[in-house]
Amino acid sequence: PTLDVAAYMRQLHELSDRASDDISEGLPVAEQAERLSAFLFAEAGFRGNTLAYSDPRNSFLNEVLDRRLGIPISLSVVYVDVANRLGIPAYGIGLPGHFIVGVRANGGDVWFDPFHGGHRVDLSDCAELIRMAVGYEGPLESSWFAPMPARDILARMLNNLRSSYVQTASWHDAVAVIRLLRRTQPEVAEHVRDLGLVYYQQRRLPQAAHYLNKYLERAPEAEDAQMIRDGMKDLLEQWVVLN
Repeated sequence: PTLDVAAYMRQLHELSDRASDDISEGLPVAEQAERLSAFLFAEAGFRGNTLAYSDPRNSFLNEVLDRRLGIPISLSVVYVDVANRLGIPAYGIGLPGHFIVGVRANGGDVWFDPFHGGHRVDLSDCAELIRMAVGYEGPLESSWFAPMPARDILARMLNNLRSSYVQTASWHDAVAVIRLLRRTQPEVAEHVRDLGLVYYQQRRLPQAAHYLNKYLERAPEAEDAQMIRDGMKDLLEQWVVLN
C-alpha cells in the first residue's frame, strides 16, 4: 500500500526516453522493435531470472524494474509498455507455458522473446518454447498468437503469483492473490474452489467448506466436482470434531 506507483511510471517513461535516442520514427517498425530489444536486454540490463524462476518478485513490476529480473510475462509487459510509449505497436502473446511479444509491422507481425534476451523468434522457435515449457509437441494454433487483452495478462500474472505462493505454502499470500483473481475474473468458478482449498490448508474449516460449497453450486458438473463432494464429507467431519 505504500508503493510509490508514480515513481515507477516515471522509470518506464525514462526508459522510453533513453531508448528513443537510437530509434528513429523513420525506421521500419521491425527494426525499431529490434533496436528496442537491444536497448532493454543489453544496455538496460533486463534479463530472465533463470536461477529463481518461481521467486514472487519476478511478478511484481516494481521489483522487475528495480532488479532488472523477471519472467516472460513481466518482461514482456515492460517491453510492451515502453514500445507503446515510442509508438511501436507491440502487444502481449500468451503461448502455452511461455509469454512473448508481438509487433505489428509492414509485411507481417514479428515476435520477440524477452525472457531469452529479447531475440526475434519464428514459428519453429515458438514450438520449441512451448515444448520446453509444457511438453506439447502437436500443431500450433493460430489463436495462441492473438493479442492478449490487458485483463487476461493481469490474470495470468496473478496465476503465476498464486502458484509461487502455493509451492512455498505461503497460504496467507495465496489467499490475497486468489481474492484479486476473483475480482479480475469473477466468471471463473475455479478461483472460488482454490480459495476453499487454500483455507483448508490453513485449517480454516468453516471458510473452506463455505467456498467449496459455493464452487459446487456454480460448477456442479465440473470434472473435480465429485472429488470435492467426497472431500467435503471429511472436511465437515473434521469441523465437527474440532468443535
